[in-house]
Amino acid sequence: MRISDLLAICYRNLTRRKLRTALTAFGVVIGVCSILVMISIGIGLERYYDDMLASWGDLTMITVNDYSGKGALDDATVAKIQAIPGVEIATPFYQPWDLGLQFKTKDGRYVASPQIYGVYPAALEKMGFELKEGKYLHDGDKPYSLVVGENFAYRFRDTKRKGDKSRVDPYPDPVTGKIKDPFVDIKKDKFILFAPAQKENGKDLEVTPVFSGVLKKNDANWETSEGVFMDINELKDLVKKYNKLNGLPQKKTITYEEVRVKCVEMDQVAAIQKEIEDMGLSCWSMESNRQAMQEQARMIQLVLGGLAAISLFVAAIGIANTMVMSIIERTREIGIMKVIGAEVGNIRTLFLMEAGMIGLIGGVVGVILSYGVSYLLNYFAGGFFGAGGQISVIPLWLVLFALVFSILVGVLFGFLPANRAVKISALEAIKHD
Repeated sequence: MRISDLLAICYRNLTRRKLRTALTAFGVVIGVCSILVMISIGIGLERYYDDMLASWGDLTMITVNDYSGKGALDDATVAKIQAIPGVEIATPFYQPWDLGLQFKTKDGRYVASPQIYGVYPAALEKMGFELKEGKYLHDGDKPYSLVVGENFAYRFRDTKRKGDKSRVDPYPDPVTGKIKDPFVDIKKDKFILFAPAQKENGKDLEVTPVFSGVLKKNDANWETSEGVFMDINELKDLVKKYNKLNGLPQKKTITYEEVRVKCVEMDQVAAIQKEIEDMGLSCWSMESNRQAMQEQARMIQLVLGGLAAISLFVAAIGIANTMVMSIIERTREIGIMKVIGAEVGNIRTLFLMEAGMIGLIGGVVGVILSYGVSYLLNYFAGGFFGAGGQISVIPLWLVLFALVFSILVGVLFGFLPANRAVKISALEAIKHD
């Protein structure tokens, strides 16, 4: 018997008892819709947690610290970290605290304690620091090229003014609502980067910096507000020059208090962090918080999905009951099919197809209904998940899973009735009223 014949008979039998088929499929509709909506709430919750953590910081970033003073974080260690599979880039955030670097202009404007970080030139772009204007650091830039945070210019103070007038804040005026311009224009004014001598017979260190770019402020990275970045090798060179000018000893090996590691994928963070910790280093990332929140979301998914699965199980029993009743009503028809030479496999396939068709119909309608329920949930309750938040998210894989699962449920719970059909004796079936 051809597949087309089986499908035609299957369609005829299902439409023969339209109300019973519809009621049985309706049970599947409720079950599939419940599972989809419940799981979608768990997925929405998991995405909400990820978005919330992302607003706190980069989920692919690992911060490695060494405040012990043992000198574990040096260039060799950074190279080992960089060699770990899955690491996009590892760069020191080098700050020579004892250097006392400052910025000043010839007319008396200055920054006394700028946050200057020495990094690898390629680090800013690879770590996702967004430019507002200008360009990133690159090898071969002009000497002492700098990339600064969006509000760095507001760090400058004017020595000719007193009190609050000596500074300008990057915030709107409470009366006019306008933001005042800073005292300096980093694109036009001339600056000196210097370090004052520590001894009477010492000499100040002075170099002329070049401002290459301005970073866009990002609340997740506070350095993008007022921080200053330069090539780490040039910053080390400044330390050597300063020590030489002031008769200070030169360090043979420079160590770092902080190294930041950018991972290629978020899912690789835990393994990379474990490998770094095995080196005896202290690490921190958002991964521990993320794992705890994901575990909570999965638990909620499991509970909600389990409750919804009960309704689908009840619907599956309804499919089995419908198929049993169908077999009883069609006993004579089964006998005739056997007498005219229909194979046992064809009879079994026919009833399994009918059960699977009920599951498919219920699954399709259940998916459509679940999208409607999901829309209403997001419309009325999405605001609790922040601006543009979604309490229910139904990805394509979940839809495909629901359709395949509903068909399998129909086939599995139609298997016993189908086996019962093929075991009916042909002669007894023909005699059946």
